[in-house]
Amino acid sequence: MNFSFLLSSGINAEYGYCAAICTGVTNSPDWVKISASGYFFTRVDITECYFVAPPTVTATMYGYVPEPIPAIFIRDNDSNSFKVWIKADSVNFMMQGIMWTATGFNC
Repeated sequence: MNFSFLLSSGINAEYGYCAAICTGVTNSPDWVKISASGYFFTRVDITECYFVAPPTVTATMYGYVPEPIPAIFIRDNDSNSFKVWIKADSVNFMMQGIMWTATGFNC
C-alpha cells in the first residue's frame, strides 16, 4: 500500500480535537469471495493514519474494469481499517487497485 498523511490541524484548540485527511492506494488487493452471491470484499489497513474513531471513507477502483462497471461500497470501517465491497459476476477485476481517502480525527 502506498500511504500519504495529508493534513492534521486543530479545529478546536480548547478541546484538542484534531482533523486529519489520510489518503492511499492499495494495489492488487486480496479479494475474498462470499460464496455464490457475487459479492467480494477486501480489507484496507489504515492504522498508519492514527485515527481515534472511525473516519469517513471514500474509495474508487482503477485499472481494467469489466462491463458493466461494478459499484463499490464501504462497510465495517473502524479507526484501523475498512472493507471495500463489490458485486460482480466476473473475477476479472482482481487486478484492480483501490484509491481511498479517509477523513476523521487523530487526537
